[in-house]
Amino acid sequence: MIQDNRSVEVSIAAHYVPQRVQFLARALDAINQWQQSDVTISIVTNDLALAEDPGLADILGALRHNDRTVIFDKAHGLEHPWHLTWWHKQRLRQWTEQAGDGDLFCYIEDDITVPPAALDYFVQYLDAAKQLGVIPGFLRYEIDANDRTISTDFRAHQIVEDSQIINLSGTSFVASEYPYWAGFVLDKALAEEYLRSPWADIDSADAQPQSSGHTCRVQSAWALTYHSVPPSMPSRIVVPVDASLQPLEACRVWHTPNNYSATRLHGFGTITLERVFMPPGLPANYANLRRTAAQLGQRLMQKLAKVFSS
Repeated sequence: MIQDNRSVEVSIAAHYVPQRVQFLARALDAINQWQQSDVTISIVTNDLALAEDPGLADILGALRHNDRTVIFDKAHGLEHPWHLTWWHKQRLRQWTEQAGDGDLFCYIEDDITVPPAALDYFVQYLDAAKQLGVIPGFLRYEIDANDRTISTDFRAHQIVEDSQIINLSGTSFVASEYPYWAGFVLDKALAEEYLRSPWADIDSADAQPQSSGHTCRVQSAWALTYHSVPPSMPSRIVVPVDASLQPLEACRVWHTPNNYSATRLHGFGTITLERVFMPPGLPANYANLRRTAAQLGQRLMQKLAKVFSS
């Protein structure tokens, strides 16, 4: 693991629901294991009762024991509960004015665990990625009932041509067609670029063509995902893969509720993480054809269920 003295600020959007506190506790536990020495955590919530919830007592004590700064910030005046996920933009502007060049700002929703290796991986490849106009990204996963590692966000296998693989410091990377992971990490330069872009404002972000059909929660976490995307790439977010196109362990972040893989609604949570990327050919085409047929069948059954229940 990389040990350094850079400053890292983390903003966590946490709408207070007592049953969800366990997920926030796991997210905080992962942050407490980071190797960076200067870590500030701001938990943005609708209700400061979250700070007193017994489910956080142990991890808050552990964070303070490790000299992590923890702040609970109550959002107010929200037009919609989901606007909680945009509250951190105010702090991001302040942070950008004060941050050093190597410092990092991380935003996550309260059910995402970012292990130390994931942040270290981001730091390791950031400079090389920026030279090509891309950003190291992450893939959300869940653990299903059969103990399989399932992609939370891929609804189809992404077919990857050899020409679409880029090299960063000796490691192969692929630009993801499903880049959302409910968070972002930016250094000072990327944060400045983001704040100049239309994606940093809730209204202008919603007006962008990529936002069609997506909620403000998703748009907030995209950050620079679709801003100044290099030619022929589906997004600015790239993830590392091995020779078989399997995503490397370092880029994986856990969506702790494991609910997508349990419900499998709308085609989410149905593909093992190891098979989200596939080379072109009949196996990939057949796999996607089967997936499309299964999703159509599921939607048909849902419509029939509504008809017979009415």
